[in-house]
Amino acid sequence: MAQFSETEQKIINIFKEKKNNNEDINFMNKIWKVIKVAKPTTSRGEPKTDVYILVEDNMGNRNEIKISIKQSNADFLENKLQAPRAEELFGIHWSNIIKNSTESIKEEFEKKTLIFKNKEGRTEKGAITLGWKFELLNKSGGKLSGNVSVSSLEVYSGQSLAEDKRNAYINGEIIQNSGVANYILIVNNEAQNNINNILESLIPIEKFSADNSNIYFACKALNLRTKSANKWDGNRPLAVYVDWSIENGKLKSTIEYNEPLYTKGNVVATNLLTCLKELDITDTDDIDDSNSNSNIN
Repeated sequence: MAQFSETEQKIINIFKEKKNNNEDINFMNKIWKVIKVAKPTTSRGEPKTDVYILVEDNMGNRNEIKISIKQSNADFLENKLQAPRAEELFGIHWSNIIKNSTESIKEEFEKKTLIFKNKEGRTEKGAITLGWKFELLNKSGGKLSGNVSVSSLEVYSGQSLAEDKRNAYINGEIIQNSGVANYILIVNNEAQNNINNILESLIPIEKFSADNSNIYFACKALNLRTKSANKWDGNRPLAVYVDWSIENGKLKSTIEYNEPLYTKGNVVATNLLTCLKELDITDTDDIDDSNSNSNIN
């Protein structure tokens, strides 16, 4: 994230220098003056436009360059998806679309380890799974992943964002549709070093979305860490969650697919901690087949 912020600021500074020096830029085979440069801001969340540039030619005609920046090695398109954004992307049937997506890989969920007595991959020893977040990527993201039916143009441009994200603040002023990107810039460590390179590298959003029309979902685990003071990474909306309970004196897990993104991490964690306390379980070292019916590694 730090590298991304640095990239944004570097591009803004390059265009600001042109503006402050009243220097021309060549874009789309025309000569322009830079009138405004800013990072769009909103009251909550983020617009799709990362850098907003307003230019004007010598006839007074104006053009907006609204850039969505993508690191060349970035896979995520939407992370920690929440219900309002899901409706913007998928329409009024968003819940069924997510449910159908997760149920299409139900077998993978059902065989996942839920209690980690030992480290497994990137999951640390002592973790217990609360559920899985829903992410959108530009390529498959492992076993808990698949294709999802969504307009790539909506994902990349933000055309269906909420009004307060479409109409972002530019230097303190709300500008209509300033948060809706019309260009993509794929950057690496050198790609943003000069203004000509930036302008020549801009890809119209319609072309980019047409060339990258396949959108994938991936479900990423949210875990409670019993060996780290029972912490978890925030109150994330869960596309699939684990309903922890006690049955016949044993910790029981039921994986729930209904009503995705309504149940959040805090509720599941609180319920799990109540069960652990009742069973006198401090951490995963205390869990075995004698007091749990869940998948343990």
